[in-house]
This record gives sequence, C-alpha cells and structure tokens, in this order.
Amino acid sequence: MSDRTQAFAGLAENYRAHRPGYPDEILTTLRDHVLDGVGPDGVRLLVDVGSGTGISTRALRSLFGTGPRVIGVEPGDDMRAAAAAEGGEVEYLNARAEEIPLPDASASLVLTAQALHWFDRPAFYAEAARLLERGGSLAALANDRDLDSPFIDDHESLLERHSPGYDRHYRSYELVGEFSAVPGLTSVVEHTRSWVRELTPEGYLGMAMSSSRVAAAVRAVGEERVRSELEAIVERNFPDGRVLMPYVTRLVLARRDRGATDGR
Repeated sequence: MSDRTQAFAGLAENYRAHRPGYPDEILTTLRDHVLDGVGPDGVRLLVDVGSGTGISTRALRSLFGTGPRVIGVEPGDDMRAAAAAEGGEVEYLNARAEEIPLPDASASLVLTAQALHWFDRPAFYAEAARLLERGGSLAALANDRDLDSPFIDDHESLLERHSPGYDRHYRSYELVGEFSAVPGLTSVVEHTRSWVRELTPEGYLGMAMSSSRVAAAVRAVGEERVRSELEAIVERNFPDGRVLMPYVTRLVLARRDRGATDGR
C-alpha cells in the first residue's frame, strides 16, 4: 500500500477487538513520569500520536482522570472512525505524526504507542519537542513479541516468507540513543516488562489478521493459505488449544528540558 497512513484500511474492527492493552505497571510508570514533570494540577494536554483505534488514548483518560484534555492523532480514516465510535471522553485529530496542528509548548505528554515504526522518526521527534511544555514527557510505548520464543519464531517466519519486505527486527532501533540526540530532551530512561497473554486459537487468528503485515501476506499468497499456516502454528505449539503469546513491553521516556533555550 503506497499511502502508509492508510495501511490499516479494512483492519480496524479486528484491531479493536483483538489487540492487547499495556501492563498496569508500565502505565503507572508513564503516569508517574508525567506527574513528576508538571505536577497533578499542571497536566493540561495529553497527546497520543498514531492513536489507531484509541487503545492507548483511552488508557490516558483512565490514568489521568477527567482533568486534562486528551487528543489522539490518527491519519488512518478507518482506525480514527473506530476510535471515535468507542467514545471515552477523548478527541481525535486527522493529522500525521510529523505535522500536528497543536500549539507550541502546549502538551504535558506526547505519547506514541505501537506506532513509531510508521513515522519519519527525526521529524516526529522535532515535532514532539515543539509541542511539549517545559518539564513535559515524551514517551514511546510498544508491546513487542518476544523473539526468543519458538512459537514467535514460527509466527515471524511465516511473515518473512509471505509478507513482502518484512523483517522481524523492524523495530530494533536504539530509542534511548535517538531520544538523547533530540535537542531539548533530557533524562532518557527505558523500562521493560515481560508478560504472557493467553488466547484461544480463534483469538490468535483474529489478532494476527488485524496486522498490516499479515494483510500484505494475504494479498501476496491468499487468505486461505495464510489462515492454514497460522492454524498449523497453533497446532504445533499449543496442542491443548491454550495459546500463550509472550510479550516484552518497552517504554522509553524523556523529559523536555525545563531550562531549554531553543527560542521558544
């Protein structure tokens, strides 16, 4: 698909129904970082960039209560519509990560969850630094499949066989270093949490079919073949029908320098 902003066209319902949220421990760490920067009465605006169906956007509303404004930024029409249909007292903007129509120094948090690999990262970092108020937080959050698992190796091998251009290491960039290189950002830290999600075989298939990479494989070799190979993966690894999906959730945080002198 040539327009990356519409990569999930037609996948929004599966995505909404089958994608996981994030571990409570990681979300608490995110909240504490934001509050430490600006204080509970100082949280004005929380921005979730590449917000998809709103999983992380709604989580921000739950984490911070009714006080701050919460905005999801999502250029994908299907995903944004699915998010809006869920409600949750949040707003959604049709915009790209690299060009967000919000004022300078207006946000206490700029978050991207499960979306950074779709962005022009240097341009997004510059835009995030523009949006953040002094002491505000930049956060990148992702549930990564645990590549050390034989089950996940099976899953990734299927994608590498059939999804054109796919490489299981597509998110293996050094975020701590990238954040540290952004002018005006300081105190970069990474948190990780390993966990396992239990699924039915049907739940695993639904989650797999919500993936843009699996959709590309379907376009390449056909849905019947992809579904058959996914079902075989379950049978090889989980003959009892209890699918155990191992994740490593990563949260990288940085703070907007309270004394930044970039002209703003």
